[in-house]
Amino acid sequence: MVLMLHGTNFSFPPATPISLMWGWQGVSNEYRFILVKPASTYNSKSGQWNWDAYDMDEAFQSPPDDSGFLRQLIVNLTAQYSVNPKQVYVAGFSSGAQMAHRVGVEISDLVAAVVIASGTIVGQPAPPPITLPGPAAAPVSIQEWHGTLDGNIIPCGNGVTKYSGYKFYLATVDQSFNYWTGQNACTTFQNNLPLCEGAVPNPATTGNTATGCANNTEVQFIWEPNVGHSWQQENNTNRWLFFAAHPKP
Repeated sequence: MVLMLHGTNFSFPPATPISLMWGWQGVSNEYRFILVKPASTYNSKSGQWNWDAYDMDEAFQSPPDDSGFLRQLIVNLTAQYSVNPKQVYVAGFSSGAQMAHRVGVEISDLVAAVVIASGTIVGQPAPPPITLPGPAAAPVSIQEWHGTLDGNIIPCGNGVTKYSGYKFYLATVDQSFNYWTGQNACTTFQNNLPLCEGAVPNPATTGNTATGCANNTEVQFIWEPNVGHSWQQENNTNRWLFFAAHPKP
């Protein structure tokens, strides 16, 4: 089972985020997994559907318990559809990617692997230093994609983004990658190059992969050259193959 967490960019009148397929349907049919597309909370003032990822409470009058919602959804659907509990996966784009990071931290006792596109681990209202989450619930495999030209969720330099008119400072992709390799106690790295060089993507590397991690998990980061803030559907088969290669032990 794969849960796909949507981004925020919907305009008046409210579109239905669950109507978007993100290019998953053909992959789901071919590889025989259940595709689930949850909807976050709609903000009628901004016309956005916002996930309450870390420190995003300011974007809500009454912050929802999105972590609790997704946990219960996974529990219910795993039972309802006889899903293999070792093969529950979550993907996300933009604010959905930031929420997918939170899933990895808080629901990794149920989720085997997470795929993230255009989303760093934290967006906080206060300027840096960035406060990273506490320990993850369990080891979890992470695959992160980020466009080198992303101007919405800026990958390097602790840039700024907005949710429903509120300003948030972003963790960098290095901070995200290092958090996950630390949580998973990874021992072997493809290279020792930082993903960012100052406030821009490091042209000397296409990404990094960490193996030798707890419970056979893996942490992978992939730069998407000359790509802006977008979900590249042509990568979905590779994303599924990453999921399928990393069930819970």
